[in-house]
Amino acid sequence: MNKVKTFFGEVKHELKETTWPKKDEMKKNTATVFGVMAFFGVFFYAADAAISFLLNII
Repeated sequence: MNKVKTFFGEVKHELKETTWPKKDEMKKNTATVFGVMAFFGVFFYAADAAISFLLNII
């Protein structure tokens, strides 16, 4: 039981030392993630469409 208590004590200590991102940083990071997802979504859709088109020609 002592190991569990020590573990949770260390977890609590680490959470107090953690610096969480500010609201503006989160907005910027979230926008970046959605932008990259949209880019790759369009890219892979176009690549799939091109490959399908080329395979249908054969």
